Amino acid sequence: MDTLKSCIQLIRSYTGSDIYIVGGILRDHLMGRESNDIDLVVEKDAVSIAKRFAQENGGSFILLDKDHGTARVVFKDKQLTVDIMESKGKDIYDDLAKRDFTMNALACKISLNGTFDLDQIIDPFGGIEDIKKKQIRAISNIGFQEDPIRMMRAVRFMAEFDFDLEDHTVCLIKENSDRLQEAAVERIAYELFHLLKCSRTHYYFNIMDKYLNLLNKVFPEIEPMKDVGQCKYHVVDSWTHSLYTLNVVESIIYADGYFENHLKRAYEEHTRQILGGGHTRLQLIKLAALFHDIGKPSARWVDETGRVRFRGHEITGMEIMADISDRLKLSSKEKQFLCKMVKEHMWPLTLYKENDVSGSAVYGLFKNFGEDTLDILLISLADIIATRKLLHPHEEMGMYKVHIEYLANNYLTRFKDIADLSNILNGNDIKSRFSLKDDEQIGALLEAVRKGIFFGKIPPERERALQYIMDEILKQPE
Repeated sequence: MDTLKSCIQLIRSYTGSDIYIVGGILRDHLMGRESNDIDLVVEKDAVSIAKRFAQENGGSFILLDKDHGTARVVFKDKQLTVDIMESKGKDIYDDLAKRDFTMNALACKISLNGTFDLDQIIDPFGGIEDIKKKQIRAISNIGFQEDPIRMMRAVRFMAEFDFDLEDHTVCLIKENSDRLQEAAVERIAYELFHLLKCSRTHYYFNIMDKYLNLLNKVFPEIEPMKDVGQCKYHVVDSWTHSLYTLNVVESIIYADGYFENHLKRAYEEHTRQILGGGHTRLQLIKLAALFHDIGKPSARWVDETGRVRFRGHEITGMEIMADISDRLKLSSKEKQFLCKMVKEHMWPLTLYKENDVSGSAVYGLFKNFGEDTLDILLISLADIIATRKLLHPHEEMGMYKVHIEYLANNYLTRFKDIADLSNILNGNDIKSRFSLKDDEQIGALLEAVRKGIFFGKIPPERERALQYIMDEILKQPE
């Protein structure tokens, strides 16, 4: 609150016009939540005020909308963002009427000496009462037409605050759901990945699909999934299974006691990593789990016995996943990760079916997936649980869980530290010791060393590795 007061007093000194605190910071105050985002409405000169505020106080100035007089000042050291915008109506009430939801249509006037009273909140649409009721209510019947992304924002607020949608707002979203396709894809992706952050993504995706008719506007590919998928191993359609798989991923990753503590900690640390585009591994794992069977509609065929099969759905799924990644403008690293998860999600199950956890089979899995090994194991586990629990609700899934834990523990203890050999041995070491120049041969020797360490033939030490190359691979006399 001290930071808020000092910022507002400074900005107040830059203008004699009316200034109001608006929106989210007031909502969060009423909910007892901390907020580092301040929204201010000024009568005029918002851009010049923001620019001066940034220059004099070490902030970064960002022009958001020159035509509508909106600018942002960011203070990274204080994790503080201040948005300053010009009034769009004849008075503050007119401004608030143009906002999205009642809980955000709140204002507090700043006096000429820079003071304000958060107990004196302007609330023309009953936002305070809606906050008490924990409900999200649209202000206007045309609000979603004016800015369709508000429909996804409504779901994000549901997830963020554990609020419900007011009934008329539900009707308005359903009536205007087709308009979501008019929104910029970057804004859709922003809201989508916010939902992928929450612990019940599956729940809110289900609401978007069944009750709001929104999810198929983001992912039209899900509609064909609802018509296929039932076969010998699946009692539900492909979409229901995929949503359940996402549910299982979340129930595993957020659970206490599902994995042993060391494995739980490893997954927590691993899934927090930023993979690309500011998105975590966990967000992308969830997306991959949701779409692991997206290729089934295009791969469906019936054999001569009348049995429905989906052979090759991994390949067609990978192609569809690539299209989705491009549409969402994901980074190349994110796209590569998602496509790999979809294409190869059957690999751990294949090892299980073939009862093959030999050293060579396990090494092949780890070599192929590298740092993505824990991700594919989690998706595979969730996929099999989601399949078997619907087919045989009382079946004990312990054996497949043991299989996945065995692979995960082997990866962590035997492969993870040698995936990158540079702290033990590198190409220059081999070049200088053996006078080699062929990069392909040097790469093969490094791979042989990695295998040697993995299979326990040599310790992870530089000199022992060089000796191994000389004695066992190149077979050079000393």
